[in-house]
Amino acid sequence: MSTAAFNLRRYGRTSCVDRHDFAQWVVPLQGELAFELEGRGARLDVWQGAFVAPSAGHAQCALQDDRFLIVDCPAALLDDDTLQRLERHPVLALPAPVRAMARRVSAAGTGQIDPAVVAREMPVLLEAFSLAGSATRLQAVCARMERQPGQAWPVERIAAEVGVSGSRVHALFRHAFGLSPQAWLSSCRLRWARGQLAGTDLAIAQIAQHAGYSEQSALTRALRREWGMSPAEYRRRQRQ
Repeated sequence: MSTAAFNLRRYGRTSCVDRHDFAQWVVPLQGELAFELEGRGARLDVWQGAFVAPSAGHAQCALQDDRFLIVDCPAALLDDDTLQRLERHPVLALPAPVRAMARRVSAAGTGQIDPAVVAREMPVLLEAFSLAGSATRLQAVCARMERQPGQAWPVERIAAEVGVSGSRVHALFRHAFGLSPQAWLSSCRLRWARGQLAGTDLAIAQIAQHAGYSEQSALTRALRREWGMSPAEYRRRQRQ
């Protein structure tokens, strides 16, 4: 492909492994996606997306309430350094400008988006994940928090991982994601817990403990607040 393309899509519960010779971003707008990329699993939602490098095998599974912006991008639009960084860390905390861009695009229609909209909005995506992007320096610590959400992550530890002061890391997160560091951690914990509810038979109390919640009721409150259902209800729905 010679130019970028934007598509608004919904996914079903099953898919085959796909590969293509262009790069691709997956930006959730609604719902969530169980995503597998080159054998590595991830859970995507409105706070976390993914980058698919050219020729990388990927598959996904979603419920009926999902909606995603899929950006097909010629590899030539990415410099070598950016492409290599995204290949190393393909699961991405979505910067606030990217989430806002996706909402604007979603208001433009359904299916494939007009090329004029693509030409206007594509620079937002490229800038957000370039070296100059404010979120770029935070992606590594976000990835570590995502992998280990149950650990203690006080602001002081997050700041030390980034190499700045506590007040500075708070400002960086706010500017990049529109969230505080602790709000991002909360999203990681809830995302991990949802994955365990959907994909394992672990007791809910165990999932809550391993996710970093003080007790099962804290997980229940968080899931009800964000998804409108209890952990048991969420698990049943995922297995229908």
